Amino acid sequence: MARKDRSRGSLNQGLMLCILGALLFTQACSSIAYVQLNDRVPAKAAALAGKKAFLSVEDERKSKDFAGAGVKREFDHFSETISYSVQKGTKPVLKMGLYDVPSLVKEAFRVRVESEGVEPLSERRTDQIELVLALQDFSLDLVSRNWKVKFGYEVRLIKNGALLAKQFANGEAERLKLMGTEQADTVVGDLFADVMNRLNLAKLFRDAGQ
Repeated sequence: MARKDRSRGSLNQGLMLCILGALLFTQACSSIAYVQLNDRVPAKAAALAGKKAFLSVEDERKSKDFAGAGVKREFDHFSETISYSVQKGTKPVLKMGLYDVPSLVKEAFRVRVESEGVEPLSERRTDQIELVLALQDFSLDLVSRNWKVKFGYEVRLIKNGALLAKQFANGEAERLKLMGTEQADTVVGDLFADVMNRLNLAKLFRDAGQ
């Protein structure tokens, strides 16, 4: 009788382990993958202190999808929402939250504008400066086991309805996929910070005569 109880206990334990394994496998398969973008903003003197501008972002991407076909094939559930963190100079990293692409780009734009000393305005006025970031490309794909990211934009300085000056920057990079999305986080964050940091706001204001 004792032998039967031990046998039944072993069977129950084995069954529980199988169920637990199946649950963990299901959870892993159904988990949502997303990019964690770690941005870096260099420490700068507030060269444009006293300037004010209304900030806006126009999404001019041909495709509004951040994830390309290769990413969607690899991950059943890949989120278009991006986790955004930023480090200003040598200060601690700030976790900003989850953003869709246009909102993330606007937040990164705001951080850089403020670091230059420009005060963002809450309302658009034609007699005030407007800084428009036109997002032209921001995409992530997976091709032959390589993460490939592209990012490009144009920043326009507008006042009284007239375009006074503009700057553009773009770039692309790739990194071998090893496991999960860790390498995607790295290559997206590195390219994003590099291209965003090419923006020379002081020159933009000078070119516009402001």
